[in-house]
Amino acid sequence: MKKTFFLISILASFITFSQEKNFIDKPYLEVQGKADTLVTPNRIYIDVLISEKDVKGKKSVEELENDMLNKLKTLGIDVDKNVAMQDMMSNYKKFFLKQTDIQKSKSYSILVFDAKTTSKVFIGLEEVGLSNVRIDKLEHSEEKKLQLLMNSNAIENAKANAISFTKPLGQTVGKAIFIGNVSEGIIKRNYTGSTIRIRGNSSQKDYDAKDYSTNIEFEKITISSEIGVRFALE
Repeated sequence: MKKTFFLISILASFITFSQEKNFIDKPYLEVQGKADTLVTPNRIYIDVLISEKDVKGKKSVEELENDMLNKLKTLGIDVDKNVAMQDMMSNYKKFFLKQTDIQKSKSYSILVFDAKTTSKVFIGLEEVGLSNVRIDKLEHSEEKKLQLLMNSNAIENAKANAISFTKPLGQTVGKAIFIGNVSEGIIKRNYTGSTIRIRGNSSQKDYDAKDYSTNIEFEKITISSEIGVRFALE
């Protein structure tokens, strides 16, 4: 039984070696193809922190929350679908240790779909006394589909490159015998703070608080793919 297993192992190793050798012996051309595209973000997540500390106890978190929701409604935002509470905090620990006043805070995420609405949210929330507002992340709803499209375009580009090399030699490009994904990715600007670009300038408060026509310009998302392909030569 051991001898049989040993012979099978040798045979399997020989077949693998033969396949690799046959692959190496085939004439082939190895090229790379690249493709990328820029898309405007259409899913913008805005973080809002409501804290009693910011208004020095003049309003409760619940009152500030109500002011925020009412303002968002006037801006045309569906607060039931696109506003979510992320966290609720209070300094009970400090209260028991230092006997200070309890101050509560709540964190919210607001989803909007364009830069103009983002501008309205920033300005509108400042009007009701909420200044702890920042852009958390930017996304595009079709990122996965666009990544697949870039992969396809990169393959087509690789074949075009191969043809450009072989045509002057009077050879033709055959089937792809190996495809390797060199890199693919989605590059976004990291919006970890409330700094936003308004009218071409990077500023936090470079706008009129009642100017709802103010434009925010987001850097576009880059979706790219780079693929290495080996084509058989015929």
